[in-house]
Amino acid sequence: MSSSTKKFTIAVEGNIGSGKSTVLAHLSKSSLCEIIAEPVENWTNLKGHNILAMLYDDPHRWGFAFQANAQMTLAKLHTQTTKAPVKVMERSIYSARYCFVENLYRSKILHGAEYEILDEWFQTLVSGGSCDLDLIIYLRASPETCLQRIQMRHRSEEESIDLDYLQTLHERHEEWLIQRNRTNNSPPVIVVDANQTKERVYIDTNTHVNNLVSC
Repeated sequence: MSSSTKKFTIAVEGNIGSGKSTVLAHLSKSSLCEIIAEPVENWTNLKGHNILAMLYDDPHRWGFAFQANAQMTLAKLHTQTTKAPVKVMERSIYSARYCFVENLYRSKILHGAEYEILDEWFQTLVSGGSCDLDLIIYLRASPETCLQRIQMRHRSEEESIDLDYLQTLHERHEEWLIQRNRTNNSPPVIVVDANQTKERVYIDTNTHVNNLVSC
C-alpha cells in the first residue's frame, strides 16, 4: 500500500482484557498510525450516567440501552477522518454486533424484539460503506489470561466480570474471526497470540502494521 494514495482502516479486536489498549498506546507513537480509542468516556459518563456500570450491574435492564448507545458511538468513530495513513480503531461496530449483542441475546438477556431492532439498525449503519474495514487484528487471548489482566487493572465497572462471561465472549470472537461465520464486509483477519507478554504482542502487531504500510 502506498501511504500517499490510500488510507487503511484497521480494527484491533479481542476479548475484554486481551490487551487492546496497551497495543494501541504503543502504536500511537508511530507517525503512520492515528488511533481511534473505544468511546469509554461516553459509556461511563453519558450526561452523568455510567451506562457501562449500569450494564454490568443489571444487564437485563440496561443491555439494550447500552448496546444501542454503543452502536451509535462506534458508527460515529468509523466515519471520523484521520490524517495518518493508517486509522487504527479500538474495536468496531462489528464486534459490538457479532460479539456483545450476540452474546447478550444467546444469554437470554436481550429479548427477541430488542435483538431484531439492534440488528436492523446495525444492517442500516453498515450498508452504506462508511463502516468498512480493511483489516482486523485479532488479539487472541485465553479467557484465563483476560481475567488475570482485568483483575490487575482494577477498573470499578469490571468488578463483576467472571471467567464464565469471558469464556462466552471468547466463543463469540472465535465464531466471528476464526470460523468466519459472518458475511458483512468481512476483511482479512490477522491473528496475534495475545497470551504472550505485552512487549511481544506489541512487536507482533507493529510488524503487521508496518508490513501493511510498506507494501
